[in-house]
Amino acid sequence: MQEVRPRPLYRANRKGFIRVLGPDPLPDLCVETICWLIAAYKAGLQRMKRPDGRSIGHTPAKWAAETRRVANHMRRGHDGPEVTRTLTDPLFDPDIETFERLQDIGNLAIPLEQRLAAIKARSRELAALPEIDALYGARVSLLANALVCWYYFAVDREDTLRQWQFMLTMLQAAGEGTRGVYEHPERLKRDLGRLMQLTAQPAGPSPSDPLNFVPLLSAGPR
Repeated sequence: MQEVRPRPLYRANRKGFIRVLGPDPLPDLCVETICWLIAAYKAGLQRMKRPDGRSIGHTPAKWAAETRRVANHMRRGHDGPEVTRTLTDPLFDPDIETFERLQDIGNLAIPLEQRLAAIKARSRELAALPEIDALYGARVSLLANALVCWYYFAVDREDTLRQWQFMLTMLQAAGEGTRGVYEHPERLKRDLGRLMQLTAQPAGPSPSDPLNFVPLLSAGPR
């Protein structure tokens, strides 16, 4: 597992966020959240890249192979947490559906054959899924979380042009090139379009706010 180590924002990046978000200076919580998001993104990339730059991250083939590995160990009598944790511990980054469906495979009260059957079923499903671009998925995840910052800290959250500029600023702060996104924004806007619309809404009453993310931000690591 990669350690997440947030670093201070460079002055140029901080100015860029001030320019698109509006507050000057930026609230401490806003800066901390951005730094943690970038750090988590970079830590995730280290798990996804091979020396040739290709992605080996959260691909169906990788997790299908992992389910088979765990099942093989369990058949030989090794079904302790040191074996099953790659599928049952969120810190090992299994995909959400695999985690939810297999979180009980370490429960010794459940018959072994029943646990193995659950693993086999999920393994078949994973093997049948098309290959995905894990690096692109990480980028989408970074920007989806970044839009939470936009929703709570932008002076004018309804300014969709500045919202898009904020997303590009986040990519730049994370060390990603943005030329391709500038020239061909269609894919990102397609995948994040609904969230972009939601986070560009005017503020609602606090108890019924449809995007009440404050507890998530406040509970973040310090």
